Parts: sequence; C-alpha cells; structure tokens
Amino acid sequence: MTSPTGARIDRSLVGSLGFRLLLPLFLTIGAVLTGYAALSFDSTRSHVMRLVRSEIQRSSGLIQQATHDGMLLNRLDEVQTTIERLSGAPDLAAIRIYDKAGEIVISADRAEIGSRIEVAEEPCLSCHGDGEPLTRAKLEEIRLATRGSDREVLRHLTVIANAPSCAAFGCHSSPEEEKALGVLDVEMSMAPIDATIASARSQLAWATVVLVLIVVASTTMLIRRLVQRPVETLYRATQRIATGDLDTRIEVTGRHEIARLGEAFNRMAEDLQRAHDDLQGWSRKLEAKVVEKTDELRRAQRHVLHSEKMASLGRLCATVAHEINNPLSGVLTYARLVERSIAAQPIERATGQELGRYLGLIQRECARCGDIVKNLLLFARQKGASLAPIDVNTVIDRSLMLVRHHLEMGGVRIHNEPLAGDAEIVADAGQLQQALMDMFVNAAEAMSGPGQEGGDLTVRTTGDRDAVQIDISDTGVGIPPDVLPHVFEPFFSTKGDTSGVGLGLAVVYGIVRGHGGSIEIESEPGRGTTFHVRLPRRPGPRPEEA
Repeated sequence: MTSPTGARIDRSLVGSLGFRLLLPLFLTIGAVLTGYAALSFDSTRSHVMRLVRSEIQRSSGLIQQATHDGMLLNRLDEVQTTIERLSGAPDLAAIRIYDKAGEIVISADRAEIGSRIEVAEEPCLSCHGDGEPLTRAKLEEIRLATRGSDREVLRHLTVIANAPSCAAFGCHSSPEEEKALGVLDVEMSMAPIDATIASARSQLAWATVVLVLIVVASTTMLIRRLVQRPVETLYRATQRIATGDLDTRIEVTGRHEIARLGEAFNRMAEDLQRAHDDLQGWSRKLEAKVVEKTDELRRAQRHVLHSEKMASLGRLCATVAHEINNPLSGVLTYARLVERSIAAQPIERATGQELGRYLGLIQRECARCGDIVKNLLLFARQKGASLAPIDVNTVIDRSLMLVRHHLEMGGVRIHNEPLAGDAEIVADAGQLQQALMDMFVNAAEAMSGPGQEGGDLTVRTTGDRDAVQIDISDTGVGIPPDVLPHVFEPFFSTKGDTSGVGLGLAVVYGIVRGHGGSIEIESEPGRGTTFHVRLPRRPGPRPEEA
C-alpha cells in the first residue's frame, strides 16, 4: 500500500518541470533511435543477403567451370566426384544436377540420384511455367527455400544451356533444336547467415539501448543543469522574497532565456526593495508628521486651555480689583481723617504716637493693596495702554540699564544682541519696559539663588515685516515641568512668602497680550529658561474694544 508521503513524492515527480520535459524527449529519442536501428538492420540484412546471393552465384559459376570439361566429355563419374568434393564446404547444403526430364543425374547426396521431380516443382519452373515450355528460358534464379521443418536454404537454380561446343561432340542436338540440357541446383545453408544476422540484430539492439541510455543520461544532466537547477534556484529565491528577504539576488551567467529570466527577477527584487524602502521612508515620515502634528495639537490645546484659563482669571481679577478698590480707597481716606483728628485732640503723647503708628501701618497696607489692584488691572488688561511708535532696541537698552546694577551684584553677565535694521513697533513704552524689567529681574533671581554663582543673561532680538521677537535666556536653575504651566497665573510663586505675591509674570503676560502679542516659555531644570516674546509691529484692536 502506497503511503501518503510516497504518493505526494510521486505526484511531485510526475508534475515537475523536469519530468514533463524529459518524458516526451525520452519517448521521441527512443522512437527515433528504434526506427533508425530498424532501418539500419534492414539495410544491413539486405546488404548481407546481396553478398550471400552474390556468393552463391559465384559458387554456382565455379561449380559450372569445375564440371564443364566433365560434362562436355560426358564423364559423369568425374563430375560426381567433383561435386562431392565441392559439397564439403560448410556453407553448401546441397549440389545436384537435373536433366531436362527432371531426373537427378548427379548429386552430392548419392541417395538422391535417380529421383524425379514434377514440372510444377521449383527446378522445373526455371524453364517451365504452368507445365508448358517457355519461349525464353530463364538462365538463373535465386530464392529462399525451406527444407524440412526448420532448415532454410538459399537455392540458386542455373539453367545448363546447350552450347555449340556441346553439340559438336554429337551427344546433343543443335542449340536451335534444344536450348537447355538441364538445371544446376546449388543450395546454401542460411543457418550461419541467420546466426550472423541474429548476432547483428542483438548487437544493434544493445547498442540502441546503450545509446538511448547515454542520450537520456546526457539529456537529463543537461536539462538538470540548464533548466531544472536554475528554475529551482529561482523558486527558492522567490520563496525568500515572499518571506521578506528583499536582498535576495540570483547569480546570472550567459545570455539565454533562463539567464534573462534571472536578470528580470533581480530587477524585480531591486524594484521591490526600492519600493519597500520608499514605503518605510514614507511610513517613518508619516509617523514623524503624525507625532509632530500631535505635538502641535497638544501645544495648541494647552495654549487654548491656558488662554481660556488666563482669560477667566483676568475677568475674575478685574472684578475683584473693582470690588476691592473702592473699599480700600474708603479705608485709606478714613485712616487719614482719623490721623488728622487724633492730631487735633489733646491726647497723651505716647498714646498719640502709638495710634499714629497704627494708622500709618493701615495707610501703607492700603497703598500696598492698591498696588496689587493696579497690577491685577494690568494683568486683566483693563487699563488702557498709550500706544505710540517706539524703538524696541532703545526700550531694551533702557530696561537693562535700570537693572544692570542688580544683575552685576548677582554676578550675572549680560549679552545683548539688538535687532539689525528696522526696530520700530507701535507699543506702550512704559508697559513694555515694565514687562522687560520683570523678566530680567526674574532671570537674575534664578541665577543668584542658593548654590548659584551668577550666570549669563542673553537678550536676542529678531524680526520680520510683521512682528518682532525678543528671546530672553538665562542659565539659572530652570523651572520644573509640573510648575511650568502655572508661572503666568496670578498669585502663583515659588519664591516663598517673603519675595512677593506672585504677580510679576502675570503682569508680563497681561502687558504682552494687551499689545496683541504672545509669550511662551521653555525651561529645563538645571539648564536655564528662555522667554519668547513676540510683539506685532502694528497691533490690532484690543479685545475689549473689539
């Protein structure tokens, strides 16, 4: 019973390209060589038969010549002896002479002498047809004849003509009256010839088989080398390509069809690799674009949320400032009235001084609250700005000059890179100077804290036809990531209760936004902070005016 594996192997072998090429080629080669062998054998056999016929004809001629004198002198005993001697040759099966009446008068086999044959038998048919004499006798005839059950002989029948020399001796009539005297019958055994032909046939058959095997083996090797092996190589390369190995290439030799197929495969692999690399490149670019756009969307979202939060804080601060400003003004006014009233009353000096100290503290705290309210209004952009054309380089120089001493005391080195070319913008010089000074002081404090020995403050101004950008960088402690989103919120501070109320950067934010600009901050702990302030050259209408 055939196993499934064996069946698969058989089906694979039968369905292979090599088998489909070799089978019809083998059948064609076998048929051609077999036909050629058959034709060659027939040609060889015909040639051998011609040689045998020629040989028996020559032997008959020699017998006639050997017995001519005896026959001419009618010495039958001498002719009998000669024929018996000649029949000793291995290839001569029989020699006999018939007279014109069909009687065997001389034979190598003496037992046949005296036997008579009929006119219808072969020797008589040389001269007679259907028992009647022919007008033109046949001189000789060669044919295959069978004697016994399995003995085949080549018979040569020669008519013994009545020559004038025979009639001269008076034993025969003249040639005009009697043309034939008898028939010489020579039989040559075909056994040696058949054995030779059979041997030749066997040798030719084996030679044909060997030749077919040689041709088949050579053809198989050639097809294996020129067709099957390259196709298998191409198939394996295709499988590697299918698994993703796009670096696969085929070694190509020659200019035949398989070689051109290999070149086409290599070009296809190169195109696939190029397309794959392009796809990977586009995929990486797309991923980078997606990441970039995602970051932009996140920044925009944070900016929108921050803007909304700051706008809400601005409205809240404006409301709180308006609500607080009037009561503070009343408290400050009544404190001053009480102070004047006490001064006009006859009160003990010590008591009056103590009450004056209390009233002065009330007045100072009310003034401090008034400053906070003023800053809240600046953050909320409720106080109108006096816009006019100014030189931004001049404002920056003036602001640095005002805080230079404070910066130098903290060991801060100043690097100013002014805007080259047109440095004019429309802005409130006082508010812009206040914002710049707040940022300079904030940078100086970041570089003069505990463990700090100063640093570098860099102010770089650039611009285009629409806006001017001021980048303020320090090499301070930086801002932690969790604190960075809150630095512009009012009352948010990381400096402790003794360093302010946390309105400095909030006021900066309000001033920049009040000019229609934007402010962004970049910071890395331990590496410093950079403020990016972008101001339009011609600001549009303020939000509250719009």
